[in-house]
Amino acid sequence: MSISDGQYAAWLANLNASRLLLAEMHHAGGIKYVATGPFMSLPSDSDANRPYDDCLETAVDITTRIDGQVTFGEVTLMDDGSITDWLFLAWQGHPIRLYLGSPKWARDDFRLLAQGRNGGIREARRGAITFRMDDESSVLDEPIDTGQLPDGAGPVPLALGSVYNAPLYRVDTQTLTYRGSFLPVASITAKANGARLTHSTDMAGGTVTLTDKFGDITGDIEEQHNTPQQVVEWVAAHYGIAIGDVDLPTYRVGLYYNSEVSGRQILEELCNGLGAYWYLNEVNALVARQHKLPLTADVMIVGDDINYDRCRLTDTEPPWRRLTLRWGRNYSPLSNVAAVLDEEEPAEATRLRTEWRESRAEQDVSNYPLAERVTRDSVIQDETDAATERDRLLQLRSERREIWSIETSLSYVSAGQVVSVQHRRLEGRLGRLLVVGRSPTRENSNLEVWV
Repeated sequence: MSISDGQYAAWLANLNASRLLLAEMHHAGGIKYVATGPFMSLPSDSDANRPYDDCLETAVDITTRIDGQVTFGEVTLMDDGSITDWLFLAWQGHPIRLYLGSPKWARDDFRLLAQGRNGGIREARRGAITFRMDDESSVLDEPIDTGQLPDGAGPVPLALGSVYNAPLYRVDTQTLTYRGSFLPVASITAKANGARLTHSTDMAGGTVTLTDKFGDITGDIEEQHNTPQQVVEWVAAHYGIAIGDVDLPTYRVGLYYNSEVSGRQILEELCNGLGAYWYLNEVNALVARQHKLPLTADVMIVGDDINYDRCRLTDTEPPWRRLTLRWGRNYSPLSNVAAVLDEEEPAEATRLRTEWRESRAEQDVSNYPLAERVTRDSVIQDETDAATERDRLLQLRSERREIWSIETSLSYVSAGQVVSVQHRRLEGRLGRLLVVGRSPTRENSNLEVWV
């Protein structure tokens, strides 16, 4: 590859540069190679002397959002009769990969622009075949197979990180063996009515074996993926997804599921209480970051970059007067707690009876009489971390926030970047890109900016 990443970025920034889009469209029997113009790879390329049929008429509009969704438009091929038989190929569900570069470059210098799944033929008419392109985040909707507990008791529980007082399930009729986790654990502390029990632990199997019989058994579980980044990495590895940019705090966290759960559910629960967001980017890598106050601009948008009358306010968000951050979830609140705990550990007894601990704070937003009082659930497990995140979120929402829609000639910006908008309506304010919609065949991008 002779074009460096820096040279490629400079080429992207040159709006006068000639661009060629290549599409590799997989089907059940192989791959079709098409392009927006004539192209053949060089003998020195890794895929040497590969011809691309110049029948790619239009390519997908790509919309990337920081709410976990990437949407694609359509791929249209010109059909002069030579590709009509492509109608009978099995396309649906197979990959589509788009690569962007210069017509003068070697094939190996093109960069992957977008990756998705063929949604099937949407339309076939005289002179054209149109395909739908879907994003790949649907893979995260597949339930995680943890196996089944005996006697139809449901899925084996999935514990991630530090989990407080989760139910343990008996899995052996011959011994007093109870299971708390699908994954290996660092420890399990088994309890009856909150009182700690004597037992042995099989850390690899996520089980404990008691010495005496009791009623319902719960346990405090320590599993190795106990930070937000480690949870994201586990989900990505489970689904075979590449890791992109991950910028999350090092709080100690815990998540527990004793019913069917998907990767999407885990990521959403993780991010919701951390003021964070996740998505699969255009090349199917998992991105997860916290919302933070924009401090330094990654991109500057000046008035000349904005199309005429295409900068408008679309929504406002009032500040928060008070935030209650719920943390340290008790996954099995008890109505009956061992008497010894009431006597010797009253704080622990109280925690065993309640589902959540709460961290609450207020701020002065007297200029906004309709400022909100907000409650958020969090997977945070430590009081200090909860207070830190509570204060950070309050600061983030200490004033009114706005969402602006901007149509700009800047083609290559990314969701999550910080932009400085030099426009009289925004006066150079910094904002974060919530949504980026663009087409590789046009110069304009449609943005939503949170300021």
